[in-house]
Amino acid sequence: MSDERRVAARAALRGAEYGPLWVKARRRLERNGLSLEGTPLRLDGLNPAQRPAIAGLLGTSAAGDKPLSVRLENLDGRLRRGAAAVGLVEWLEALDGPIRNRPAERAGAQAERETSWSRTEAHPMLVERGELRAWIAEVRRSGAATRMAGSVSAGAELASRVLDVVAVLPASHITLAQLGAQLTGDAHALDRDRALGRLVDSVLRAMSAVADEESDTGTRGEVTSVGGANDWRRRWARQGVICDDLSVSTLVLNLPTSGTDLIAAVLSDHASCGEPVRLTLRQLAEAELGIKKGTLVRICENPSVVAHAATTLEGDSAPLVCVEGQPNTAVLRLLDLLTADGAVFAYHGDFDWGGLRIAKAIIDRYDVNPWRFGVDDYLAAAPSGTLTLGPPATGVAAPWSPGLVEAMTAHNVAIHEEQVLDHLLADLTTR
Repeated sequence: MSDERRVAARAALRGAEYGPLWVKARRRLERNGLSLEGTPLRLDGLNPAQRPAIAGLLGTSAAGDKPLSVRLENLDGRLRRGAAAVGLVEWLEALDGPIRNRPAERAGAQAERETSWSRTEAHPMLVERGELRAWIAEVRRSGAATRMAGSVSAGAELASRVLDVVAVLPASHITLAQLGAQLTGDAHALDRDRALGRLVDSVLRAMSAVADEESDTGTRGEVTSVGGANDWRRRWARQGVICDDLSVSTLVLNLPTSGTDLIAAVLSDHASCGEPVRLTLRQLAEAELGIKKGTLVRICENPSVVAHAATTLEGDSAPLVCVEGQPNTAVLRLLDLLTADGAVFAYHGDFDWGGLRIAKAIIDRYDVNPWRFGVDDYLAAAPSGTLTLGPPATGVAAPWSPGLVEAMTAHNVAIHEEQVLDHLLADLTTR
């Protein structure tokens, strides 16, 4: 067969009358992985020019108005044996470019997903952290990381970087910019408008939600919904990371300062009239309090204790600091300053699983003595409890009071500070 005849035959096959055949043949090959086998194609609605042209190519009759039936393997054979001397797949790719193998694409994408996410799901942070395992499962299911990153593999890598950030939390008095720079080389990587920052925040919300559930008290002073900038700052502050030094604060009552700087004066003025005061991290950064060595400073978990002490005792209340749930960087800074001055601490919190976790973190860090926060105190209050605790949280412990976890598990009721206020206020009347 001459080249001229072959060229002419292929030029004829480019005619518009063959268009419906080529379109449907391409779609079928894309769906079935370029296989020529399968059920016949049905060509209906052909116009008077298309029907005889296609019938002629197939070697069938154009008579009647029934749809033409086309087997791809037969069409391929006629093209190869005809003047065009070309296979069907080769011809369609010559017309409109490569044919997509959609089953292979789907299989490849699935393999990519499995490979990419298998590495992420093997991250050490997922071994013992149930809330993180639930988070990674939801991120994968929803495709959130993939949408943020632009591809499956990039999304899995982004999720893994999130877990790298979580691995260094909680931090100790570090700014968000410093943390971003240390972990990624980009001081803005953890900002609210960046993909990594948004995804890390979703983890912080998940972690906050678990802590709040374990506390049996709702939000424990922390907002766990997406919320706005203030809620975002609180979530980071809960992890010891400073977004700014004005939005993070601590609540205190009657701290007996002798320092001469502005903050010491503020504390002294408020103590003189028994008024609580909030101090920001910025105010505490360079403060010199001048607390007398050996001064007992009591620490509580909930602001209601401070409010009742201020209302009931006023200036006669002993020094009191409130951590307001998981202590933020301002709380820790204040306790650091008091420790440096030689103050001693006594801590009381809620008898629930979240309360024990908070207490342990504070007692471990500052060698704090428990304040009406042992097994005997719980057992004395347990008969008045009405709120069910549920099973103990993973890893919960109370080393300052052996038997406390067991007693709480057995009685299965939470005792919050508000339920024992009379006892706490009685202690606060003694300086």
